[in-house]
Amino acid sequence: MKMNLDLDAIFRARLKHFSTELVRYGQYMANGGVLMVAVFLCGLLAYYYPGLVQAVPAWFPVPYALAAVFAFFVTRSPHRTFLQEADLLFLTPAETKMARYFRKTQVYNFAVQSVGVFLVLLLFLPLYQGTVGVSGAQKWWYWLVPLLLKGWNVYSSWIALRLPDRKQQRMYALARFCLTYFALAWMLSEGSFLTYGHIPYGVLAWALLLVWFHVRLMRMWKRHAYQWYRLLEMESGLRLRFYQIANQFRDVPSLQQRVKPRKWLVWVARLIPYKPANAGRLLLFTSFLRGGDLAGMYLRLVILSSLLVLMLPGTWAKAAVLVLFLLLSASQLKGIGNQARHRNRYPLLPINEQQQKLAARWVRRVLLTSQAALNILLWLAIAWS
Repeated sequence: MKMNLDLDAIFRARLKHFSTELVRYGQYMANGGVLMVAVFLCGLLAYYYPGLVQAVPAWFPVPYALAAVFAFFVTRSPHRTFLQEADLLFLTPAETKMARYFRKTQVYNFAVQSVGVFLVLLLFLPLYQGTVGVSGAQKWWYWLVPLLLKGWNVYSSWIALRLPDRKQQRMYALARFCLTYFALAWMLSEGSFLTYGHIPYGVLAWALLLVWFHVRLMRMWKRHAYQWYRLLEMESGLRLRFYQIANQFRDVPSLQQRVKPRKWLVWVARLIPYKPANAGRLLLFTSFLRGGDLAGMYLRLVILSSLLVLMLPGTWAKAAVLVLFLLLSASQLKGIGNQARHRNRYPLLPINEQQQKLAARWVRRVLLTSQAALNILLWLAIAWS
């Protein structure tokens, strides 16, 4: 029996389903304080940015440093395909017809990732203008070249995903980064990168390498088919990351947590005295350390707040950052007790509901105190230096 698959309808339905989830969880994130923090950080950045630009020493190679930063964001090209586990059974027989479906997903990936590149360009534009002095057509190249390179990276990385060997995929990703960096460094330095005697040797070498890279891509396209398990793994990882972020603000029923051994970090939980009264504390603290969502979010907030305390001048700015990030961490860590309760771990322990709540509160208090202590110590170290 021949099955007719409307791949366009499948793509539209999956994109609509994801867009609905994105809007719903985006509202929870905005109500959970993300919008307030974003507005505050933008205001703080606008106030101190001119001073930071003036503090950049004259010898610092701003165009080449910016090229490295831009190349990282332009080269990084994860691919959302909206594939599902059942597709291994139902869509693989129609692999020869999947080109149109995957072309739509690549357009989606380019559009979404271009927004991120645009924000990075917008963030560093004052630094570039203040140090290099952009004028005329260079302004247009500043915006146009990274976005064109983003499109090329999305296209070439998609073809490289056909390689069955992941080491080869990483090597091609490194080659894409080098090619991207060459182009950006030449553009940001206004054509002076690897140019001697008015001859742009860097551009000539880049063009030759680009031709070689394109020939290799065409061979991959002809020799290798889609790596369905790899595509599904990447899609599952990106979907899980989205759910993990959304789960900080609202319980996501379909979230599947990954537990990592993290032996280098679990020793911290052993500092808690081992006795029946600490059963809840041990469970929650160990789960927090081995979990991939809350621990990662907490560590990022601690690192970001520490960097801001070190970099920002002025007592009030440091104090505002310290308090703001403590509130943000407190908002994120509210999910500690809820996660353990939803995963039915509490019935395994001889503790009642009141003890469970006290244990969750204790873990949150320890984490917030540690964050505040680290920020204050850095603050004092800067003040005394």
